[in-house]
Amino acid sequence: MKPELFRREDYHAALREHASIMDCSKAIEDCVRCGDLKEALMFVRDINKSLEVLKRLAEKQKKETEMKQLLDRLVAAGINVMVVRRHENKSI
Repeated sequence: MKPELFRREDYHAALREHASIMDCSKAIEDCVRCGDLKEALMFVRDINKSLEVLKRLAEKQKKETEMKQLLDRLVAAGINVMVVRRHENKSI
């Protein structure tokens, strides 16, 4: 799993979801081999939940990266980002 997809503080949560997906995949194999398709579907739902969590965590990283890039562009344009921050806090 690519660590750069997730924020440092979210990486351990992402690893847990990845491990869950791998465990569920193995369980699905076992269920299909034994013919327990109903149980296999439950594991598929668990995989989907883990994938949704991973997607949300990756989106957090993407937004954070975009924000940093925007701030870098503002600084490069000579805009005092502290003024932007004060304006942002007033509108809240």
